[in-house]
Amino acid sequence: MQFIAFRLQAWASLVVVLALYPALAWAVLRIAPRAQRDLLFAAVNVLGAYGLCAAALMTTYIGSVPALMRVVAVGFLGYLLFALLQYWLLYRASSQSEMWGAAALWFPILVLIVVKYIPPVQNSFSGTLRKVEIQHFSAIFLGLSYLSFRVCHLVQEVRNEVVEMPSVSEYLSFLFFVPTLSLGPISPYSRYIESYRQPDREQTPIDRSLLRILVGLTKYLVLSTLLSQYTYSGLLLDGHPHHKIDLPIAIVSYTIYLYCNFSGFCDIVIGISGLLGIQVMENFDAPFGARNLQEFWNRWHISLSVWLRDMMFMPLSKTLVRRFGPKNANNCIAFSIVIVFVVIGVWHGVGINYALFGLWQGIGLAVVHYYSVFLKKKLGKQGFAAYRDNKVIYALGVVMTFTYFSLSGFLFANSWDDMHRIFRVLQ
Repeated sequence: MQFIAFRLQAWASLVVVLALYPALAWAVLRIAPRAQRDLLFAAVNVLGAYGLCAAALMTTYIGSVPALMRVVAVGFLGYLLFALLQYWLLYRASSQSEMWGAAALWFPILVLIVVKYIPPVQNSFSGTLRKVEIQHFSAIFLGLSYLSFRVCHLVQEVRNEVVEMPSVSEYLSFLFFVPTLSLGPISPYSRYIESYRQPDREQTPIDRSLLRILVGLTKYLVLSTLLSQYTYSGLLLDGHPHHKIDLPIAIVSYTIYLYCNFSGFCDIVIGISGLLGIQVMENFDAPFGARNLQEFWNRWHISLSVWLRDMMFMPLSKTLVRRFGPKNANNCIAFSIVIVFVVIGVWHGVGINYALFGLWQGIGLAVVHYYSVFLKKKLGKQGFAAYRDNKVIYALGVVMTFTYFSLSGFLFANSWDDMHRIFRVLQ
């Protein structure tokens, strides 16, 4: 099942991150001579990324380990070459050339599309993949979605002179930074490099970082494990008939499971990064307390929401407003919201169910947008403020938002075949 494979991959990543990487990275940052520190830290992260890719594949493979390692080595070499080619494009783009800027911005997106969404060509390499039970070569490129988005944002930061052009070592250590490689957050380079060059223990105290890791482990290993038994795969797809009441149980359980699983892993990532003195962007902020979908997405997968706001929504909505005029601004904003969230859905995975998940979210957010515009015009500034301060309305909004998002999880968690199987077992 999809979420089981996701969990195995995350578990392998967790073992490597927790057991091997922090100690070696800490030694490099604290003991290595400053002249060699950047190079050594980049090497630690690149080797750690290779280890993560290998570990993730080994969790689902039973067979010749040397054969698998050869495939992973060749695949990761391609991964590293892609990163170095992107650095060359970034260097050319730093000269403010529009052509090179566009190339540097779109190249990682193009690579992501080719690797993730285009079926592999039937050649000798695809035959090699099948021999080691790899169905698609995208499995080798662990974290490519997050890496591609991070490097696109880096292009914009360099071109907008938010940061200076990084050295090769700084670039590679950021791009392959082991804690954030597999599951994010999509933390910007500007935040990374500032804390890397000048660690601030007031921002990343040791005790708080350790507590963050403990909280994350509790959410990820204990709570999400318990909740997984009541999700779609854990409850409804066990081969037995089920009463219809089990469907809403699975809907709610999956939403809370997803939060505990993903936010728990992010807690661990932020805690480990904090031990090294490196700040990572927060990814969750009590999302189930949101009064509407707009607030929800400002609190859920925050790094992805911010990335899409800055890189897609703002440019697209401004272009549409210029094209159709200020009178159609609200329609342009609503259309941009829908497009952005369809992209979010497709980014999460291959399959029409992911696109429908994004469309579901986009339509809900567009409705919230129109409803907010209507209330502001109808109630005025003071009336709208009173409306937002009403505790009953707030509670109703929280329930409706949680319910709407939870229903969309049915599309996110299940393929078409899984959906049909679920409805067949309900009695």
